[in-house]
Amino acid sequence: MQLGAHRPIRTAVTAFTATLLGSGTVAASGSGKIDSSLLIYSESGRVKVAEGVLDLSRNLSERRSVGLRLTLDALTGASPNGATPSNHIQTFTGPSGGSSYVVNPGKTPLDDTFSDQRVALDGSLRESLNRITFLTVGGHLSWEHDYSSFGVNSGITREFDRRNTTLGVSAAYTHDIVRPIGGAPDPLTSMPPPSTTGEGEDDGGEAGPGEGKDVFDVVAGVNQILGRNTIARLDYSLSRSSGYLNDPYKILSVVQDQNSAAPGEPSDYVYERRPDTRNKQALFGELRRYIAGSTLDLSYRYFWDDWGITSHTADFFLRLPVRGDHALEPHFRWYRQSEADFYNAYLVGGQAAPNYASADTRLAAFDAVTYGLKYSLPVDAGSRLSVSAEYYKQLGERGPPDAFGVLRQYNLFPGLDVFMVRIGFSHEL
Repeated sequence: MQLGAHRPIRTAVTAFTATLLGSGTVAASGSGKIDSSLLIYSESGRVKVAEGVLDLSRNLSERRSVGLRLTLDALTGASPNGATPSNHIQTFTGPSGGSSYVVNPGKTPLDDTFSDQRVALDGSLRESLNRITFLTVGGHLSWEHDYSSFGVNSGITREFDRRNTTLGVSAAYTHDIVRPIGGAPDPLTSMPPPSTTGEGEDDGGEAGPGEGKDVFDVVAGVNQILGRNTIARLDYSLSRSSGYLNDPYKILSVVQDQNSAAPGEPSDYVYERRPDTRNKQALFGELRRYIAGSTLDLSYRYFWDDWGITSHTADFFLRLPVRGDHALEPHFRWYRQSEADFYNAYLVGGQAAPNYASADTRLAAFDAVTYGLKYSLPVDAGSRLSVSAEYYKQLGERGPPDAFGVLRQYNLFPGLDVFMVRIGFSHEL
């Protein structure tokens, strides 16, 4: 959503407010709008995703509009399971023990049984309470083979100072249920040996008993018109998660100590354990400015939580008009994250087990950059086509400074390269 020369700045403020509330698509200035997109996401040698999204927004009256979004995902490929490389062949199983896979010596352990499909449906209703106050309510449903989620949200915005200032607050509640094949494993217990049931995570085995998670989110923010060509935005968000926060498919290697015959070699594998609550906070600031036909968008986000993670995100967009209402939009994003207090690349045999431990690299310290370019063009009156491509690169430390034995031979945080292509089409009704 860009501030182009052909869009009044007031319309941009309305769209900006919808983003603040997280309430889905707001109907266009006509009777409605259809947005659709297809995303192809590919991690080098790892996960592949195809995602289709269909958005429909419609004005029911001068004061009321509705929005619907349908999302279809198909995921497959290999994902790191958290274990360390070894000089020997390693065999891993899923939580049920009903499927297994083998990793060759010296290779990062990847779970290549990963495959899933997801369907999600979001809806919203936006009501004008008066000419300067707007209420939005919405709901969310999604489900896949071993995971389901439903939620509700609501938000209100009010305009001040001759509509130059917009204040908003929104809240959301989500309940998730994870049903690992064979049931959720007991944290910090050993991975089971392969079974002979033939029922595994990769062949549609029965999901086990559900484990629940509740998430409460609150966002408060302000949008301010600073001048004829400039808009600023500032948000504060607070999120609290409680319940089952583990990833049932992630494990840690328990390696032999430095005095053993094979220091650093895995001798066991245990399932991770995370705290059962997490409080997250974030501050987000954004500045959009129209400059001689182009639109500059700069934003920064600072995040912190009670797991010990802090992060910094800086985003840069520049929309450049091209002849005939075509447009080019380069994009650059920088991200830096610290590690969680309980992140461990491995555990050492013979030492007391910690209360919490995870080798999930999403909880590790790392840097990431994204480079992208989007091209959009009009197709006919009220319709627009866009194509974008992005490259994402993630880098972390090779290993902890106290790594020993064979662990010093291997990169315990191999880099990640991702390529993304998205095709979008929009049509105003």
